[in-house]
Amino acid sequence: MVSTSAYHIHITYFPVRARCEPVLLILADSGTQFEYEEVPLVKWAEMKKAGQVTPAMFPYGGVPILRVTDKSSKQRREFLLGETSAILSYLEEILTLPGATLNKDLPLQTRARTQMIKEASLFFTNRVWGLSVEEDWLAPPSRDKIWKAITVRYLRNTEAALGELQKEMKVVPEEMSPLTALHATVAAAITFITQVFPSVKRGLVPGGNFPLCGQLWIAVMTRPRIIAYWKEHAIAEKAWTITEYGTAEWIAREAAKYDSPSLLAKL
Repeated sequence: MVSTSAYHIHITYFPVRARCEPVLLILADSGTQFEYEEVPLVKWAEMKKAGQVTPAMFPYGGVPILRVTDKSSKQRREFLLGETSAILSYLEEILTLPGATLNKDLPLQTRARTQMIKEASLFFTNRVWGLSVEEDWLAPPSRDKIWKAITVRYLRNTEAALGELQKEMKVVPEEMSPLTALHATVAAAITFITQVFPSVKRGLVPGGNFPLCGQLWIAVMTRPRIIAYWKEHAIAEKAWTITEYGTAEWIAREAAKYDSPSLLAKL
């Protein structure tokens, strides 16, 4: 582990939540100072046209991008990293408190299971966000397909995977323990789900369909530093995706029209 006080952490992303949501969860909860740069889509298009979006500056030609500068080095070398999954793994390790167990120190099967849940959570959200290009993506019949074929499958499998993982380690973060990539990705996914399908909250409580998912989600989203950062930066009011149909207002309006208390009835 490195001392984060010796590093300047900079994140670049669009002015939406999407793929950077779990990254912000880990950073905000850590208490580490970091710089968050939002690049408007118009500027991003200009940067690409001007040839500024290169592998040297933007690995794999996209965002989010993590830039870490070693302030203790005379060269002040900058480390660049793209892709949410890789960024989360890196931050998880450098932000771990002294004496805490690192993911790399866990048994192989435990590490593999946590990686599976993390990747499945990222895949789920990216898959659904990709549908937001269509105006009717949150109206029937598309809404029903997102719920039955994608969301329910994710929740069921995540609940089962967390249950298996709980036999080997604690899956719900304790009050003073650092957040992991697993915590952040699952919490981000469930936050999004509860906004699209508000009635699913009844299934996230003890005795519900997905109680472990609910416990993890609440434990993450009620942490003081996250509450403070979300309030200060009005995160809940930001759009989820870059499309006009992925705004918080649009999602809430569609949920008000189509969400049903009987959502969980036939599970």
